[in-house]
Amino acid sequence: MKTIIKTTLSLVLLALLSGCASNNGIDEYTLDSVNSNWYNTFKSYRNDTGTVDPIADLRIYQVMVESFQNGDDSINFDTGYGTSSHKGDLQGIINAIPYIKSLGMNAIWMTPVFRTVPDGQTPSKLDATGYYIYDYFNVEPRFGTNEKLKELIDTAHKNGLYVFLDGVFGHFRSDVITKSPKGNTLHMTGKCIGSNLQPYNPPENTSCTDFDTNGDSEKFMTEVATHYIENYKIDGWRLDQAYQVPLDTWRHIKKAVENTSASVTYKASVTYKDSNGKDVHPLGYMVGEIWSDNPTMAKTGYGPNKNPALDSCFDFGLRYGIVQTLATEEWGKQNHSALNLIDLLKYDENNLPSHAYPNLMITNHDLVRFGDLIQRAGLQDSYDKRVDLALSYLAIAHSGPITNYYGEEIGQDVPNFDKKRNEMGYYDDHVARDNGKIANFTDKELQHQRLFTYLMKLRAQHGAISNGKMELLKIRGSLFSCRKTFKRDDTFFYLMNLDKSNVAKITISNELFAKDKGLKALISSSPAVKNADGSYTVTVAPLSFEVVTDGEAKGFYE
Repeated sequence: MKTIIKTTLSLVLLALLSGCASNNGIDEYTLDSVNSNWYNTFKSYRNDTGTVDPIADLRIYQVMVESFQNGDDSINFDTGYGTSSHKGDLQGIINAIPYIKSLGMNAIWMTPVFRTVPDGQTPSKLDATGYYIYDYFNVEPRFGTNEKLKELIDTAHKNGLYVFLDGVFGHFRSDVITKSPKGNTLHMTGKCIGSNLQPYNPPENTSCTDFDTNGDSEKFMTEVATHYIENYKIDGWRLDQAYQVPLDTWRHIKKAVENTSASVTYKASVTYKDSNGKDVHPLGYMVGEIWSDNPTMAKTGYGPNKNPALDSCFDFGLRYGIVQTLATEEWGKQNHSALNLIDLLKYDENNLPSHAYPNLMITNHDLVRFGDLIQRAGLQDSYDKRVDLALSYLAIAHSGPITNYYGEEIGQDVPNFDKKRNEMGYYDDHVARDNGKIANFTDKELQHQRLFTYLMKLRAQHGAISNGKMELLKIRGSLFSCRKTFKRDDTFFYLMNLDKSNVAKITISNELFAKDKGLKALISSSPAVKNADGSYTVTVAPLSFEVVTDGEAKGFYE
């Protein structure tokens, strides 16, 4: 954050350095051209067809099954990591579908639902996570039944929601069932590969997949991937620790998923329809979790443009940039400047192939909740504003698929978790594994939820937001601004003011929008003001944002 320097010379220098004038608590900016230092070539940032790409339009709601919602008290794990009751199940997710739909989301991703505990064994905390599988072809009884999973998927489709399962194809329990229904054999090895591409010893009684044995394991995992599309009509996979699977294997599995998805249609009674009311096949989306630097992600997940593997991976780099800018990252790094965001955007552009669909999230089950990061940064006095800023960037600034972890839409946190963590012996990644909420919200939670819902529905209505060409405008220490455009759609501006005390007075030149249209501010109660030269001036409060359009938006945020 820049400080206001009272001498005339310092004011001049500050204006030169920041590109704005500052006076009496007001920072003045003029947006009159596109920033030439960055241009994104990713699919989701360069769509100019006028047709919304369904992958780029994904608005995914992620739940951790054992933590989220208790729908059947007779089948609980009653153990696990984190502060939840560990009673979550598939019925609980079914009960939550109307809530998830009401938020403007169009997809659900569940952590693994496959059987993890053999008969006669007491479940462990690790079993409850779902990430070390015993039986790939059946549902864990403490979550529900195979029929209950089908019910969940059918219910989601009836409500216009895609369903993605969590595919753990690189590791499992050592006593895993190794024969598939079609007779394929799974082979195991103790030589596991970590995110740094170095070998590691897996947890006790677990193993990793041996993909070097006659292609058997690849056939086994391909059968898993297509089985749930053929028999359950799922819409794709989130791929856990995707770096554990060879790139060619991903190419083969991806092709099988695409072909199977294209051949499957939904029963008439449970038809899924897209936003245009047309019947659709399962989407066949695959998104990799590669928790590493972007060059490693490109090497182990995406593959080169000439021979691609996965189309989508989670954008950890940009996620860390957002939490550094608005709070602190898990390891304490902070950089409360908008310049940090452009640095991370450049990092993506320079280190990922152009066929990439980076999937952005603010947190997940392996990260710390954003609210807890605000607390760790000692910024509780601006908690609500920072939550809203994070949600707004996710919803409006990013082009391409996005994922919201349950509870982030209400600014959920775990009060005093750092103290609880020390007392209970938990690690950072347990912070986010608390009970989910779908009702009985506080007034503050409702405020965040109402804003989140408005932004998600705005995103759903406009290809310019989900699929649009993103062009950076002025980026200064306290200002992040960009323009979103899309063929046959309105133009949108996203304006983020990071200054903690100064108002941002932002003038948008009429060179940046349709000259026969005016501009409207959609979020604040302060309208965009037209100037004599045809430009418009928008006022953004400290630690706030604004969405501005030259179109007829279907409603203002109220």
